[in-house]
Amino acid sequence: RPLNDMLNALTWRPKVFWGIFLFLAMASYPLKEASGEDKARYFEIGIGAGTDMMHGLGTEQAMIAPAINLKINDVKSLWFRLEGDLELINDDRRLTFVAGATPMLRLYFFADQNKPGFFIEGGAGINLISRNTIGNRELGGVFIFSDMAGVGYKFIAGKIPLFLTYRYRHLSNLCLYSHNNGLDSHYLMLSIGF
Repeated sequence: RPLNDMLNALTWRPKVFWGIFLFLAMASYPLKEASGEDKARYFEIGIGAGTDMMHGLGTEQAMIAPAINLKINDVKSLWFRLEGDLELINDDRRLTFVAGATPMLRLYFFADQNKPGFFIEGGAGINLISRNTIGNRELGGVFIFSDMAGVGYKFIAGKIPLFLTYRYRHLSNLCLYSHNNGLDSHYLMLSIGF
């Protein structure tokens, strides 16, 4: 049954068109080549803890998020980010696993990448989920989407960048299935760049 649900979700439907279009548009945007002392690419690994919002489920959530960050052409403070996510959601001792990838944009409020400062980020991605239901929230099937937005602060410890981020995350199936309650969560993330 989960395999049938996943195959049904992968069929083309008009509601999926815009999500795929945005994913491809962000993934194909031209990126800056490395030049001089500017670092045009870096990796980041983040961990986070969160809970659901507005649904009263009292979930406990944890996430590991490896990412690659690439500087976008001619915009010093805008970066393209491809983030993987491995998420564990505990609701009343029932565990749900979520795995996926999200293309994102991160905009720094400062031009010099070697200085600390604030940033905002956002993106939409695709995920697979191990259970269709989290508490009283019906997600419909194994293939779901995630929208994320956040605000954070970049610290510099020696020469190592550290990032503290508050992130909002919405999981839903974009009406691929008949049930689509979705799940809204918020996270506090701590990441290290290298």
